[in-house]
Amino acid sequence: MSYRILYQLIITIVLAAVVASCTYKKIDEDPVLPQNVSFQNDLIPLFNTSCNSAGCHATNGIPPDLTEANSYDDLMNSSGMVDVVHPEKSELYLRMVDVQSPMPPSGVMTYPASQVLSWITDGAKNN
Repeated sequence: MSYRILYQLIITIVLAAVVASCTYKKIDEDPVLPQNVSFQNDLIPLFNTSCNSAGCHATNGIPPDLTEANSYDDLMNSSGMVDVVHPEKSELYLRMVDVQSPMPPSGVMTYPASQVLSWITDGAKNN
């Protein structure tokens, strides 16, 4: 067998393996939103765990300040961060589901993002 035929055979096998290994994950277009999301009971713990660590969204850190004492006012007073008219366009939500540059940087957080969207959809109350 000549080297040319062997080379073509190897290329064909490699390409077939690459094509066969391609997969995709189906994402639900209309996720079911959690009900009765509380800013104090659901979102503050999320911010404490994932957002307001030293150097990130803490007091005197990167805006918005997501510490317990300041998060609600800072979110509501930051332009575009929370949009109760168009919740899915709220910057807070969009940053959490952004695949290219997600917040937190460790990756997209689907369930917490749906909690945030539900909270905004319900009027973004300080509850």
